[in-house]
Amino acid sequence: MNEISLNIENVIKNILPSVIDKGLDKAGYIVENDAKRKVGVKTATLRKSITHDVEDGTCYIGSNVEYAPYHHEKNPFLEDSIQENIQEIKDCFKGVLDNAE
Repeated sequence: MNEISLNIENVIKNILPSVIDKGLDKAGYIVENDAKRKVGVKTATLRKSITHDVEDGTCYIGSNVEYAPYHHEKNPFLEDSIQENIQEIKDCFKGVLDNAE
């Protein structure tokens, strides 16, 4: 392989996953915080349980509270939070490689 191929391979295997995860983490915070505002519950249990986690290029956002799926059927707070913040989510990935090392 030549030097250019090695540099591209390094970016793809080592740098890109890290910067994508950083963008996913920022996006996860945006959706998590907005969903907590939208959840509309009587107690804070469901609101406090909404979290996000980034693993291997995927951002998981949700709750471990047993009744969360039923509440979500009546009030799709996660989908609404994603749709209403789509531009901010996209912005989390602008220039992700600019400061990558």
